[in-house]
Amino acid sequence: MELGSIPEVLTEIAENPKLNSYVQNYISEHNFHEELLADDVSLVEIDTPNRARTDQFIFIDDDDYLRIITAERRKWTKKTVEKLIKYLPQLERVFLTPGDLEEIVEDLYGTSITGFTAKYHSYKTSKRASIRFHGGDDEDLEKVERFFDAKPTRLEFGQRNSPSNAVHSSVAQEGHYTFSRVRPGSEDRGVQTLNELSEAFEIHDQRNYDVENRPTRQQTDSGAKIEGSTTIHLRDPDGDDFTGETADKLEEDILSKQKYEYSTWERGDYMVFDKDHGEQFEVTVEDSDISVHAKESTSSSSLRDFSSLVYENFDSTFTLEKDSRELIA
Repeated sequence: MELGSIPEVLTEIAENPKLNSYVQNYISEHNFHEELLADDVSLVEIDTPNRARTDQFIFIDDDDYLRIITAERRKWTKKTVEKLIKYLPQLERVFLTPGDLEEIVEDLYGTSITGFTAKYHSYKTSKRASIRFHGGDDEDLEKVERFFDAKPTRLEFGQRNSPSNAVHSSVAQEGHYTFSRVRPGSEDRGVQTLNELSEAFEIHDQRNYDVENRPTRQQTDSGAKIEGSTTIHLRDPDGDDFTGETADKLEEDILSKQKYEYSTWERGDYMVFDKDHGEQFEVTVEDSDISVHAKESTSSSSLRDFSSLVYENFDSTFTLEKDSRELIA
């Protein structure tokens, strides 16, 4: 994503005769302006003429990541910049697991949970839970997790700066964080927290989805060998022997989505083609665990998208682990 190029990129997209009507309407209903403020910073303005408003955003180029900072309300960011992220092919959202959220908050200096949103859904049952707890603390979150098996999708927290809370913030699974208040006189702490959260989001994203070692076939004097493997394991905490049921529901709820084509080696073993990214990966089901194996063409984008679909549309209780090795055979 090159800063300064957004208006031109949107013009190219709008000229595509096969453009999706939702994207077409979004582009036609807004005006887009971008001004470079420095080599790695730009000011993006999105006008909505029928509402007589202009929303402003700071775009910061952070190597493989783009940080977007705004003082606009979330109600409007959903309609403006978050749709822009969705429709620009160069961009995609960071996606965090519930465990990531808890680790990120725990690692910040002087934090305590002050509220949360936790959700539960599973392909194994028709039961659903969505709990929004204002003023809740760590113990409340533990009770919700224990009694309802609900996992946090958003965490609110306060951050002390001798002696009272100086920063009130929140982090969310969809890759964004908000500041509801920074106490006057604690602006430095607020800036530090902003930078620490940005860095933590990137570290957890890389840890979860980067393909450090992809399988490549190497010719040797004795034949051939495969070097490299990267696998994401989505673990079911219950550990049920549920292979057939999990495979059937995975086909129905995830693999049959329009973005995928797949072939079946045997029940619970699939070669998947991601049409959006033009990449392949393999999926295997064992008991209730789902493993996603990178192929030579697989990027973090395909792994991130598949994992987010599993969490959002299949089962919210999975934990995520990654295994990456230089030599496998």
